[in-house]
Amino acid sequence: MERLLVVWCPDLLEEGERGREARAFRAVVEALTSFAARVDPVRPGVCAVPTRGPARYFGGDRVLAGLAVEAAAEYRAGVGIADGLFAATLAARAGVGAEPVIVAAGRSPAFLAPWPVAVLDRPELADLLGRLGVRTLGAFADLPRPEVLARFGADVVRCQQVARGAEGELPGFRLLFPSAPPGSRTSRPAGSGRSASPRQGGFWGDDPDADARAARAVAGVQELLGPESAVRGRLQGGRGPAQRARLVPFVGPGADAAAPTGPWPGQVPPPAPAVVLDRPRPALLTDGAGRPVGVGAGGMATAVPARLSVEGGPWVEVRGWAGPWPADERWWCTRGRRRQARLQVVTAGGAAHLLTRERGGWWLEATYD
Repeated sequence: MERLLVVWCPDLLEEGERGREARAFRAVVEALTSFAARVDPVRPGVCAVPTRGPARYFGGDRVLAGLAVEAAAEYRAGVGIADGLFAATLAARAGVGAEPVIVAAGRSPAFLAPWPVAVLDRPELADLLGRLGVRTLGAFADLPRPEVLARFGADVVRCQQVARGAEGELPGFRLLFPSAPPGSRTSRPAGSGRSASPRQGGFWGDDPDADARAARAVAGVQELLGPESAVRGRLQGGRGPAQRARLVPFVGPGADAAAPTGPWPGQVPPPAPAVVLDRPRPALLTDGAGRPVGVGAGGMATAVPARLSVEGGPWVEVRGWAGPWPADERWWCTRGRRRQARLQVVTAGGAAHLLTRERGGWWLEATYD
């Protein structure tokens, strides 16, 4: 998890009509760039500096925090250093009007534990947890994860991971992925078609905070080409692998809504196949005597699969198989009814495939890694 210095300016969190707060925040960011090569505006009034390089260069977190205090001296600001953006932000909030708050490496969970659950910025969750007697991040972190997932869903599980110090950033907290304000060295000046920084960091390898870096890059693409230009995969309910994958516009890092858990009769069990074909390929599946293998009315294979041919290609021996998993969709609709049965097979060459029985024939739907 990336270790960060955060500067929190409580008077600059809301932008006024005349833009004074935005100009002041820009001045803070520009002052920080005097000693930090990378300054990330997180949201109005809040910016973060990765400490790894600057702390080593200037002689430690304490010295680096002092430089940040001097940079923001003209404004009421708090400075905090911790592992992860969430803990560092709370440390900075605690440092307003006081000395910088520095949380030792690896001590973020202990630092977070006494804070109220309201700092998660989930009012409904905080209200519900309060009525259950769970009022601090430490108490929230101690709840069993499976029960939290079943009761509240994936977003709350992500919040619990943040409360535990296992993840560093709350979904939705970061508002300024691209170049705002223009003074940041990580930003692109208004009206300019190229980055102000001569170096393009990779998503992986430079530091562990890959999600935030990728989000900034994607936001830049969307700024140029439109919001539909970048998409991400989302898991949803369904029986077959093609039904469960959906592409949606990228709106920033964070947990997606939990996929419906069912019931989905006929759903193929995990693991999911690595490659799902856009168009299933016709296949032939026979037993040892060359007779076609089908699926009976009871959902059982009519024979033991022995050989497989895809799109008229050479026959390969089937060494193992599992299934079938029959599915009867829209059984109440005469025209829309769809009957399928899926079968997993492993060939002599070690390839693993997912076959679908439909319309009287077999189709190669997906392949496992």
